Amino acid sequence: MNILIVEDDPLMRELLLAIVNSMQAGLTLYEAASVELAWSKWQSNPINLVLCDWNLEGGDTGLDLARRIREQNDTVPIIMITGRGDRNSVIASHRTGVNGYIVKPFTPKNVMARLQPFFAQPSASQPKSDGPAEVTDWFSWVEKQSTQLENLTLLPDAHNVMALQWQQELPTANSLAKRWQSNVIITSRLLSVANCNEMKRCGGTVSTLREAIATMGVSMAIAQVSALLLNPESQKRAPVIKEMMEQYGVESQRIAEEAAKLATELKLDPSPYFTAGLLYRLGELAVLDVIERHPAPGSAPTSETLVQLVEKYGPHYGNAVRVNWKLPLKMREFIGAAHHLPPDTVRRDLLLMHLARLVASGEQVSNKSQRLYRRLGLEVA
Repeated sequence: MNILIVEDDPLMRELLLAIVNSMQAGLTLYEAASVELAWSKWQSNPINLVLCDWNLEGGDTGLDLARRIREQNDTVPIIMITGRGDRNSVIASHRTGVNGYIVKPFTPKNVMARLQPFFAQPSASQPKSDGPAEVTDWFSWVEKQSTQLENLTLLPDAHNVMALQWQQELPTANSLAKRWQSNVIITSRLLSVANCNEMKRCGGTVSTLREAIATMGVSMAIAQVSALLLNPESQKRAPVIKEMMEQYGVESQRIAEEAAKLATELKLDPSPYFTAGLLYRLGELAVLDVIERHPAPGSAPTSETLVQLVEKYGPHYGNAVRVNWKLPLKMREFIGAAHHLPPDTVRRDLLLMHLARLVASGEQVSNKSQRLYRRLGLEVA
């Protein structure tokens, strides 16, 4: 199913992309910020659903786009998103051939409920085979999914995050950052969204969770995180996968804490080092998540197969996720240094990250760790 999302606000567009992408596997999403760009996407791709804001950059409106589409096609669903809830605006939309209307402000759950009728529904029942279940080729599946990592569903705490939207007084950026600082996927997602928006405005980058929340605003940050939680399958993990995820989470947390501690000793801001440590196992977590997204597995992977899949694809997935989610280059360098430190490295920040990983792994008394302590000018542990 091909969906065109037309929205000129980068933060809102990112939110809509996340919401729609969580609704169904196998979607192809196109995005545009203006009517002209949207029209170009429409003409060159077979679009099955259009989600369009009313006010767009360049002068033309979402209604102008709807009129142009209806001149060629009178069946494709068009959903208008706008802050206009007055009667005249609604009437104008319907006269143009718009199929639905979503009024801002909205929650991700509202958008999903409004869009669900326009998605292709699976057949009511599938014939059961009497023969043995087909063995799933997990290596082929993970290989194929390596270019489709936007819709990871690693968050276990959906109801608590969504409840934040309904509090009378929203939390502060500081309190949200403290609440979410140990969550790999929340941190990665908000850094991705904040950098997408910030880089377009002033060319700068955001490298900490608190900066990301402050950049987009608390309300938008909560909405972005909520959009990640909407896939119910993320709440039903197999025990063996859940256990591996928890182990990677504990390991990453230890590295984050050691990196922050070393940065403090060196009188550096510990925040970006903590964040980089937290994202150390992002690739491995992504592999496990993709395994559980298989639509119809004939057989569950064994523990041995899971370990082999993670070892083979974890590094590639980690690089792909960090690039696709637009993490700052410096952050990617920090994470890379934690994994591998070239022998000729002289940068203190990279030496620090590798030492943090060694210490967190119980290697603080190894010869390599001792050398790194000395090169950083720190007292040898």
